[in-house]
Amino acid sequence: MLSFTFHMPTRIVFGAGRLAELETLPSLPKGNKAMLVIGQSGNILRQGYLGRVQGLLGARGVATVVFDGVRANPRTEDVDTAAAQAREMGVDFIVGLGGGSAIDTAKCIALAAANDGPFWESMATSAWAKSSALPLIAIPTTSGTGTEGNCVAVMCGPEGKRGFVHPGFAPTLALVDPELTQSCPQRLTALTGMDAFFHAAECFLSTAHQPMTDMLCLEAVSLITRFLPTAVEDGTDINARTAMAWASTAAGMCLTLASPISQHALEYSFSGSNPNSPHGGGLVLLSRSYFAKLIELTQDEETEERLLNLAVAMGFGLEEDPERHPFLEALDALLEAVGLADLRPQELGFEQGQVEDFTSAAMQLAGSRQFLNTPVKMSEADVRAIFSGVFTQD
Repeated sequence: MLSFTFHMPTRIVFGAGRLAELETLPSLPKGNKAMLVIGQSGNILRQGYLGRVQGLLGARGVATVVFDGVRANPRTEDVDTAAAQAREMGVDFIVGLGGGSAIDTAKCIALAAANDGPFWESMATSAWAKSSALPLIAIPTTSGTGTEGNCVAVMCGPEGKRGFVHPGFAPTLALVDPELTQSCPQRLTALTGMDAFFHAAECFLSTAHQPMTDMLCLEAVSLITRFLPTAVEDGTDINARTAMAWASTAAGMCLTLASPISQHALEYSFSGSNPNSPHGGGLVLLSRSYFAKLIELTQDEETEERLLNLAVAMGFGLEEDPERHPFLEALDALLEAVGLADLRPQELGFEQGQVEDFTSAAMQLAGSRQFLNTPVKMSEADVRAIFSGVFTQD
């Protein structure tokens, strides 16, 4: 029997050129001082995005301070540092500007700055379960995590890489301007785009799916299959960038409304062990081995039907290759189209001798919502086989 909860507290302002509305939007959080959270690479500064956002806020009388210490796989100690600065400087709200790492860090800073205690321990012990956060504006410059549309943040800490869920992580305002993604390099466009794809595919397969996520996931899968190759080939194509921006946001919304499944839990073993490895790359490496195992373990008609629906959304049907599942065929075709079919684990710093370590780290999350919402039961042996498959696939 159908039963679900739907709640989306974030105001999403979407469209090419709409960043300019930051100067006039009535939904801006109250206050006269904001902390802008950006990555440490300097790209946001070089592209002029930082100065532009500062100028738009300044025109409204909002002064800004900048925290530019966000790493590719963000760390909770950086959250604690920035939160202390925000409290000391009397910041009224937080602005996350950049990719998923910057916005996720901004989410965590917004919560930590409004409360006492270190972030990791406070979240692990549920000390902040009922705590509020500073208001947050999310301005993505990549199309991948969709974090602007949910109350999830992924961080690295003392026990590895974890996904945290808190109502205070939901941005007050998300400004999604596809023009900001046009500067994203080809490789990063492909990797972040595949992250969005797996968000959609996993949430569609999740046992926590609901009618809204079913619609959003299938649309996102279809849009990514059609437009990601174009966005990779020609980053200036604003139609492709707009389609990808919406697909990313739509899939990101589903991470709260449903949840990803254990592919994401397994990936945390990869990027949690190597801070320089991109999350999207880890998902790509796992994908063929992971979904082959999931298909092998599938015994219920609903999951099989959902896998076929994903394949159809990608333009593949049963007639393609009777010897291979159409979803795996569609996945191969998409990875080939975006230039990631030949990605190998060694390129991201992973070696076959680490399989046991990856397996052990993944099984620490066996009680997480990712594992619990997976439509099949995956044993430690299954997880080990998936990781082993990453290193033996052609």
